[in-house]
Amino acid sequence: MKTLLIATTNADKVQEIAAKLSDAGLSEITLRDLTAYPGYPPPEENGDTFAQNASVKALFAASYSGFPALADDSGLTVAALGGAPGVYSARYAGPRQDSAANNTKLLKELAQTPRTRRQAAFCCAIALALPDGCVWLSEAQVAGIILEAPRGNGGFGYDPLFYLPECDRSMAELTRAEKNRLSHRALALEKAIPLLRRL
Repeated sequence: MKTLLIATTNADKVQEIAAKLSDAGLSEITLRDLTAYPGYPPPEENGDTFAQNASVKALFAASYSGFPALADDSGLTVAALGGAPGVYSARYAGPRQDSAANNTKLLKELAQTPRTRRQAAFCCAIALALPDGCVWLSEAQVAGIILEAPRGNGGFGYDPLFYLPECDRSMAELTRAEKNRLSHRALALEKAIPLLRRL
């Protein structure tokens, strides 16, 4: 395996994944690089877990392209909301909404919730699939607290609302290098790198 397809159209995720894999000795391509496959049809993400959705995306991309594919599914779980938004994190405010709308909805849902009950976790599942249908998974999560208002200009998604007590900063206040070391995606990728090297 020398070429790995990063199976996401999210430019922020591509940047984080590529940075973490930069020393793995792989030639990385993305869905946007598949000019030979115009109109790539993304699979339906109908799994109940991050691992199920990551597997669906990786297996579909590997089968469709003929390249080994790596896909992530990640999101935010909030204890006071019964684990929501969970696998619906990207479309929490609706299928056509953006991160700002998702954050606004989250703050509204937690408006009456005190800081002591705002525990949350960022979760990530990484799936590596081969064109023959083999798939491997790695998962990780990072614990934090949902802030009452956004802080920081970095990151994306829910990062401005996700406070890391051990750093006394939100995920959006971390430098790129710090996030690539501490985030849920970074930790899941670290577990996957030894497998990538073996393959």
